[in-house]
Amino acid sequence: MTKPDFLEDLMPDFNKGEIIPIISNSFRIEQIFQEEKKAKEKIANAQRDYNDDLTVDEQITRQWAASEDVGYPMPDIHNLARIAQYHSVEMKDHVQARVDYVNFLKKHLLASQDEEESVDLVNSLNRQVKKLRFSEIVSQLDLPRFSEGAEDSLRLLARLPLPIYVTTSYYDFLEQALEAEGKHPRIQVCFWSGGRSKAKDHLSDPELVPFPNHPAVYHLFGLEDHPETLVLSEDDYMNFLIKSVGEDTDTQYPIIPLILRESLADFRLLLLGYQLRDWDFRVLFRLIAEFRNETSSPRGLVIQLKPDRKRIGDEEKARKYLSDYFDRKAFHFEWTDTESFVQKLWHEWNIFSQG
Repeated sequence: MTKPDFLEDLMPDFNKGEIIPIISNSFRIEQIFQEEKKAKEKIANAQRDYNDDLTVDEQITRQWAASEDVGYPMPDIHNLARIAQYHSVEMKDHVQARVDYVNFLKKHLLASQDEEESVDLVNSLNRQVKKLRFSEIVSQLDLPRFSEGAEDSLRLLARLPLPIYVTTSYYDFLEQALEAEGKHPRIQVCFWSGGRSKAKDHLSDPELVPFPNHPAVYHLFGLEDHPETLVLSEDDYMNFLIKSVGEDTDTQYPIIPLILRESLADFRLLLLGYQLRDWDFRVLFRLIAEFRNETSSPRGLVIQLKPDRKRIGDEEKARKYLSDYFDRKAFHFEWTDTESFVQKLWHEWNIFSQG
């Protein structure tokens, strides 16, 4: 687990607003589908079917890959970037492939609702499924649900006195959490693939000065409101990286705004909810490296849920390798549960802020 002195070391930077949480897409998805996950784990354990030891994202991806609309023919049916790549080639339309994925996710969520009292609501939402955003359906279903006494970790992050949040989520769950805490977030979307004229409210604003009560939320990998911005397939990730780093010459509306570039270099970064093997983390970390200095940038923190033993082989050796690798990149690395980490972080901040 994260050493207490490291958490204590973060507190003055929180107080100055010089920490940026970078929150994965799966952070909220895991919570939304947690009941489905528990049910599948129970079946898998009863049947000793260890092939089902996948993340929620991978389980959903596997079902999308096997659907009639996709019919992915390769064995790696849990690899979202690769399935999205296949589907976009088959569709000959990258944007439609992204829309298809989000629509599948909406339908999958509605199909997973089995409570009798929600039948009428689910039927109503199914009739509007193509018009509603995924985040709207989640809200109307009152998801995610937490056990009595448990606090929403995203709400805890939203309570912190921070001016900048970064997310690779395609949905506005973070903004909803900030608004629930009485804040007024400003959404900024990275329009790496164009389409800017249709979304003036979400364009990067060179005059924006964020504050804790009016924080900026940067959607690096797009927002569902603008399907053309979603970074989903292998080609999307590569093109995003090339355009945002190598080819971004727009001085007024750069893909990665100047204030965000400077903050990624000068602030501490907390990377939350990523799987190190996935495309979103690999591209995100490569992007961050472009703006940080390994000797002068403050140390960041990477939190990742410990993978299954079968996936990592020699755990001790894997831990040492990853710790050494991230140490050279000026990051502290921990295998731990992200939600537990956020709870401890909030507890430490409460102690610090109360003197």
